[in-house]
Amino acid sequence: IEQVLEELRNQNNDQRDLLNALSETRRADTSRQHEELVSTVHATANEQVPYNVQGYLDEFSKALASEVQMLLGEVGKLCEDELGYLMMKSKYGPGGEFVSDWQPPMPPPPPDAPMPPPEGPPPPDEP
Repeated sequence: IEQVLEELRNQNNDQRDLLNALSETRRADTSRQHEELVSTVHATANEQVPYNVQGYLDEFSKALASEVQMLLGEVGKLCEDELGYLMMKSKYGPGGEFVSDWQPPMPPPPPDAPMPPPEGPPPPDEP
């Protein structure tokens, strides 16, 4: 029985060593494949998409310049319209140049006559 137990222990140790070696090999293969994949992705990205930020910004600025110019023109026109409206209102509105509601100040009213003295209490009713 002791001999069988010793053989089982040896077989167990051999299998454990084999599993550890297999695990280490698998980890190394996975790590190597990951590094290869990352380097391939970086190389492909650099080949396919040359990233030129300044070029994109220049193109966007040119496209946006005409829109901004048009909007500034509209704002200027609205400002001129508002000024014209306010000028017309100041001339034709109440108190304006053509509808004058100004009148010279009136003289103060004459002083009132003195108040009569207050009356006394009413006489009591007699029975």
